[in-house]
Amino acid sequence: MGTRQQEKSEMTRNELKESAKKLFLTKGYEETSIQDIADAAGYSVGSVYRQWKSKQQLFMEIWDEYVSCFIRESVINAPKAPGNEEMIDYLLKRSNEFAEMDMSKKLYGTSMTLSAAYEYEGLADWAYKYQQMLYLFLKQVSSTENEEKLKTVASIMHCVLNADAMKAAEVKSPRYEFEQRSLRECLLAIVNTCR
Repeated sequence: MGTRQQEKSEMTRNELKESAKKLFLTKGYEETSIQDIADAAGYSVGSVYRQWKSKQQLFMEIWDEYVSCFIRESVINAPKAPGNEEMIDYLLKRSNEFAEMDMSKKLYGTSMTLSAAYEYEGLADWAYKYQQMLYLFLKQVSSTENEEKLKTVASIMHCVLNADAMKAAEVKSPRYEFEQRSLRECLLAIVNTCR
């Protein structure tokens, strides 16, 4: 495929994704059809199917890019050589920012339903880097050399922060509730287990 054709195909893909994202946010995943997406973007249904095999694949690509971008920004903008409280405050701030975004609130439940049959590509890479950021932070503030313990504590923190980030999602179950002061104290206590 020539460069001009590749650029046109990429432009079509981006326009279709943007239209799909807007429709998923306003109408919901179930109420949005491939025809709706094609019409909103000004393309044919065939154009959608040339880019993705299914609505599910399109949705998961949008979700993967959204979450990967957020995690990437969290890793890149993390404080350098932070103390315990500074890092926990940063992590909670990012968790709250994610929880308050429309994509998180409105589409998290759909992503959980659809993700069982989908391979997260970019998300898996950035989730690993986020996990590594937590591990390296713990290694920096810890007096232990026990790698397994540090990795376990980083995993626990990652799980708790993920649950906190999903607290505002429009899902019925599981529904987690976190009071921020108590959560902060718990996370600091978890970090202190590595001392």
